[in-house]
Amino acid sequence: MTVRLETNEPALFGELADVIRIFYPTSVKADEGDLYIRHEGGIQEDSWQDRFYVLCFEHTFLSPRRAVGELAIKRERKRAAKTGLFLLLRTISGQSPAWGSLTGIRPTRLLYERLEAGDTPAAAALYLREKFFVSEEKAGLLKEIERMQRGLRTVPPGQFDLYIGIPFCPTRCAYCSFSSGELGDGRLVEPYLAALSQEIRACGAMMREMGLSMRAAYMGGGTPTSLGAAQLARVLDEAQAAFPGAREWTVEAGRPDSITMEKLRAIRERGVERVCVNPQTFSDETLRRIGRAHTAQDTLRAFALAREAGFAHINMDVIAALPGEDLPQFRATIEQVLALDPESVTVHSLAIKRSSRLHEELVTEKSDYAAPESAAEMIRFARESLRGHGYFPYYLYRQKYMAGNLENTGYAKEGHACLYNIGNMEETAPVLALGAGAVTKWLFARERRIERAPNVRNIEEYIARVEEMIERKRALIGGGEL
Repeated sequence: MTVRLETNEPALFGELADVIRIFYPTSVKADEGDLYIRHEGGIQEDSWQDRFYVLCFEHTFLSPRRAVGELAIKRERKRAAKTGLFLLLRTISGQSPAWGSLTGIRPTRLLYERLEAGDTPAAAALYLREKFFVSEEKAGLLKEIERMQRGLRTVPPGQFDLYIGIPFCPTRCAYCSFSSGELGDGRLVEPYLAALSQEIRACGAMMREMGLSMRAAYMGGGTPTSLGAAQLARVLDEAQAAFPGAREWTVEAGRPDSITMEKLRAIRERGVERVCVNPQTFSDETLRRIGRAHTAQDTLRAFALAREAGFAHINMDVIAALPGEDLPQFRATIEQVLALDPESVTVHSLAIKRSSRLHEELVTEKSDYAAPESAAEMIRFARESLRGHGYFPYYLYRQKYMAGNLENTGYAKEGHACLYNIGNMEETAPVLALGAGAVTKWLFARERRIERAPNVRNIEEYIARVEEMIERKRALIGGGEL
């Protein structure tokens, strides 16, 4: 089903479309659709007035106008319109979405806003329930995350986090839309590493000139272990020479079929303590369906190798609501993860991204997806099971087109929260990002603003234009102080 949305305030179209997708996870268009929704916004005395027409329903919502300043007024206007549409669709559909009217990536940000205004964690959670209709369960989840992030959320002055992207994978997973290429014949790997080396050296010198030092580093992708052991060692050696003294290093080994002892030793011998081994599921049938060229047994083997190589912190990723999976299958995956006893676990809700193969299958109705209620049961089971084994939520983010309108949550044992994940997801740490498709997000704390400098996504373009990517960062980071 598609939804046609018409509004007399075009600037609100995207925001209203996001609310519609909470209830109807389909396409929202301005010119055609199976369901027609009309919005008429305006001002009535000291209130924002939003009138909505859906089917035979008409709803007028009034919200006080209190904001002062251009940005605050814009934000208040957006929230008023979204709230009015949310309340109407909740009545029509009979649904009570767990995250209420929230559509943003970082719901923790609203909690922290209230804490900065003087609220206690309990009062801040109550505000989210009353103002944005967030469920008690999700508000409680945010409180738990705030507890785990205490003392870890911000970086000391003069420090930043580093991201290094390796945009190659053995094969492309059906749910993936990241800027990465299948390894193929490998012809681009060495030219890419040469360009990456140039960017690493130049940006390392740039940071030293500015008197800045690195706090935490993360090598992701793609699949970094799609590189050979010698190539991994070379990149890590160059990065650690350019950016010494990190408090934390993570390498996203990722795909079990790409992990060998030789590669793990190359990583571990360079002081990396945190590595990710990602099963996504322990169902071989599902792995084949989603294009993962490995088996559950491969994951067990890779995990054992990582322990043998001496890694003190192993993270594992799983995905809830994969095509064809039900709660018993997901339960089996969680139970297997717990049996392995990693230091941290990230539980993702399937997000069907537009450029992924799964999106094409959804459009053509060729895939079997879990109902929102089933996805919510999976996420709830994971949370309760992990809590029962000493894991606590420490970061969270949401995405569009996510199963059940749910969330991705990182869980960790006490003392094992990933600094990079917290700083990046909360946008409380400047992130210097290197490699194709990587986006530098520079936090100017004194001015309370974030500026971005994206690298081009195409691998060949990145190789040809790496000097331009370096200059983009120089122009950005030289524009102010941390």
